[in-house]
Amino acid sequence: MDVGTALASVQVIKGALLLLSALALTSYKWPVDKPLSDSATCDYIVIGAGTAGSVMANRLSEDPRSIVCVIEAGGDPPLETEIPSLFAYLPKTYMDWNFTSEDDGYTAQYRQQTYLNLAQGKVLGGSSSLNHLYHIRGDPRDYDDWATATGDDTWSWQNLMPYFIKSERIEDPYILNSKSSKYCGTKGYMGITRESRDLPLKYLKAFKEMGHKIIDNVNAGDTLGFFLPMFTIFGGVRQSSAESFLSPIKNRENLFIMKNTLVTKIVIDENLQATGVQCKTSVGTSITILAQKEVIVSAGAFNTPKLLMLSGIGPKEHLESLGISVVSDLPVGDNSQDHMAVILVHRLEETSDRLTADPTQFPLPSFVGFGAINKTQSYPDYITLNLISRNNPAALMQLCSSVFSLHENVCAQIYATGEGKEVLFSALSLGRPSSRGQVRLQSTNPEDPPKIYTGFLSAAVDLQNNVDSILDFIRVTESSYFAGVGAQTIYFDFPNCRAATNVRDYWKCYVLHMMDTTFHYSSTCPMGTVLDSSLKVVGVKKLRVVDASAMPNLTSGNINAAVVVLAEKAADIIKRSQSCE
Repeated sequence: MDVGTALASVQVIKGALLLLSALALTSYKWPVDKPLSDSATCDYIVIGAGTAGSVMANRLSEDPRSIVCVIEAGGDPPLETEIPSLFAYLPKTYMDWNFTSEDDGYTAQYRQQTYLNLAQGKVLGGSSSLNHLYHIRGDPRDYDDWATATGDDTWSWQNLMPYFIKSERIEDPYILNSKSSKYCGTKGYMGITRESRDLPLKYLKAFKEMGHKIIDNVNAGDTLGFFLPMFTIFGGVRQSSAESFLSPIKNRENLFIMKNTLVTKIVIDENLQATGVQCKTSVGTSITILAQKEVIVSAGAFNTPKLLMLSGIGPKEHLESLGISVVSDLPVGDNSQDHMAVILVHRLEETSDRLTADPTQFPLPSFVGFGAINKTQSYPDYITLNLISRNNPAALMQLCSSVFSLHENVCAQIYATGEGKEVLFSALSLGRPSSRGQVRLQSTNPEDPPKIYTGFLSAAVDLQNNVDSILDFIRVTESSYFAGVGAQTIYFDFPNCRAATNVRDYWKCYVLHMMDTTFHYSSTCPMGTVLDSSLKVVGVKKLRVVDASAMPNLTSGNINAAVVVLAEKAADIIKRSQSCE
């Protein structure tokens, strides 16, 4: 199978799923579309029913006296978003904003194209309806750095713990009977289960032999080591924010959700107060919705800065260059952060067996590792998400060509590696990279996508740290299991890397050839600069940002759990502020 064939087969399946979605088999689960008329008034307007917006919709509408209006650019999640094993078929569809990065001439040059596909959910639940399902809170230091950046200790790991617990409903007997159970929620909306297959256990043993700890529950705060991950899967169904926080409250009379409606501008009056929003409805008409209490922007790490800038909130020079009147001169879009993945492949023993596919589970058996270069430190430098394939080259081809869009020569080599072999496919990322990207407006047209500069490897230290992390990770080939089956790290033959004179130079070249995004976009409107510690936009009243863009820094690991906890705390902040008025 070549890349063209693999991509064609993916398109065929996507086409079949599109036809299936027309049947609206899951529409009964979601709040109905409640179009509002021009000049309609709500207490709260929430822009975006994504990962954070769904939480906000739920928590703010708990008070029956509050009228909560949620404006979502997408529609209902179709059946395929519910099935965990189908996540590879969700990006590059109508449920995705289909953003792409700007070509920086340095990274992403050895791929199917010289830009990155930046999938972001355009559907109820947002990116939590499309993501890769890992539920990893991150390291306590990540959140303590939020507290430092904001000058507000309520954002620390310890003080956020009640909100983590509040959101979760963990179903795993081993974890619930362990000492770490006190850090787990059992009554929240979001169902969580743990990897239950045995195949990863021999890998954990191998990494333990190399000096890494084995961790029972990484979400309890002890993060350095390798472990079986938790997933946002419950009862065989993806636990997106729509599934978890919207579906159970679909009949609340004080909750109004406008679907397929694009917010084009935040209305700000002469007193620098947000009074409402302008939007384009599903039928193409332009209307204004008014907010009596607050406007809350939860449009995601790319669309939130875009909307703020279209509304006059952002870097003065950039806004004026487009003829936009400046309301508040702030560094909107200047702190963009993401985890850059480097794909690593190990070939292990021969096998004729193929794992039985279960659509209700994560597609392949998985384990996760948090590693440190300095073995005396207590926090991770790098993260590896690891998937195990047995005699299944088609699954590897799908990961290579559809999920990560790597070069066809690379995918051909990975496909050949997977024939009759067990393969370990790993995505390695720095937990807290130093590189920063940027989001800017392409034009003043709200329907144009933003210009997104990932900034990957713009800080030279990140390239060095990636090499150090790779060398530390692949030491596992010296373990008894890996050595016993003749396991090999796959050293791909890149024409541009043949001139490398030493191991480190090869791996530097490798990183540039085998990199991609992990879709963890964040920090474009962070607390500490654009926002205060209560998530209010500096210089504008009655306007807050509640989504991944508000994070001062990335968390170590997949960011879904961090976005949910940020939204849980934000809802409490807003409720308390209203009760004091």
